[in-house]
Amino acid sequence: MRILPLVPALRRPLAATALGLTLATSASAASLLIDSFDAPSSPTTSVLFAVGDRSFNDFTASVPGGVRGIYHHNYTNPLNSVAALSVGNGNLSVSTGVGARTEVLVSWGAFTRPIGDPGVGGPLLGLDVRPYDAFQLDFSGVSLASNINIVFYTSVPLDPANPLYYSTASVNAAPTVPGGPMQVALPFTDNPTFNFGHVDGIVLVMDRANGATNLSWTLDSFSLVTAVPEPSPAALLVAGLGALLWLSRRRPA
Repeated sequence: MRILPLVPALRRPLAATALGLTLATSASAASLLIDSFDAPSSPTTSVLFAVGDRSFNDFTASVPGGVRGIYHHNYTNPLNSVAALSVGNGNLSVSTGVGARTEVLVSWGAFTRPIGDPGVGGPLLGLDVRPYDAFQLDFSGVSLASNINIVFYTSVPLDPANPLYYSTASVNAAPTVPGGPMQVALPFTDNPTFNFGHVDGIVLVMDRANGATNLSWTLDSFSLVTAVPEPSPAALLVAGLGALLWLSRRRPA
């Protein structure tokens, strides 16, 4: 499986695309919930006081592949502040103290390491994500601007002679009010050479390219959605004028 020698590359910083925040003001015609973080009912926690990392798995039938991998990494922490992570009971939450810079990777499917061996990947998902065109993240609270990277992996490239195993989408997003809720709709990368009909791994990377410290956020759900844009004011005006014209032609003489 080609993913295994390539996965360590995920620990190198991913270039953030300055797309800005996309608030999901559109309706969703279709959606696939990847994780609502309901499991475990008693949350799993990780607390770091210095530079270091921790990896662990949570096994739950409610997520693709039945296993969720968590990687909690403290890049810098000169003041030995608390860098805390909690997952379960309805959310994934992170809080870092003064001077601490933390990244979090959440993985499903092939990106997970369910037996704890970094050389053995998790289950191939075989997800057909073609009915969807965007990722949706619902936060109940975000303190400051955050960097979000999401990666799809396929073990079945469309062109074996010139294989493309990964598709990455990135955004820098900030809440309207510091500490307030935030909903992000991040479109898939439009790449016809990637096999969106057979996705085997998904990884969500939070704050990989963000140099900010003293961040906190609470993620309540992560989904794949098909966004149906709301009509623009101009389109509504044209539709309204068309309706008036149609009515006027139907009036009796």
